[in-house]
Amino acid sequence: MKIIQKNLHFLEPFESLEKVQHIILHHTSRKQMTAEECHDFHQKERGWSGIGYNYFIEKDGSIIEGRGQHVGAHAYGHNRTSIGICMTGDFDSESPTNQQWTSFLWLCGYMLKLYNLTPLQVLGHRELEGVQKSCPGKLINMAEVRSQVTEYI
Repeated sequence: MKIIQKNLHFLEPFESLEKVQHIILHHTSRKQMTAEECHDFHQKERGWSGIGYNYFIEKDGSIIEGRGQHVGAHAYGHNRTSIGICMTGDFDSESPTNQQWTSFLWLCGYMLKLYNLTPLQVLGHRELEGVQKSCPGKLINMAEVRSQVTEYI
């Protein structure tokens, strides 16, 4: 597997991550969205510097670098100490594709090793205090996610 760099243009310079404590899983909540569309949405609709996620996994399993190893804009209060991974899809009504899931397990395993984390440090966005949305979707069982990550690594 490889991480694809799209050379997205950000409006502000990147900041360095602090000690990474979590990997946070997200979904787009839209059935179809590319990394470039997400980047445009975050810039033009949200007024952010660009795509808020560190990494973005498309339906075909392509892993796109967003902010990479820099501070994201994906989980209020946790951006400086987490890696945000977003998958295209509305996981309230559909499941990730097999290709997405394979890529997520690979990327998650890679990040766990890179930052010396355990699968217990993989969280769904909804598991953060104060988050009211279902992200990464009602069909995503985070205990099962952590179990599969454990098996993968």
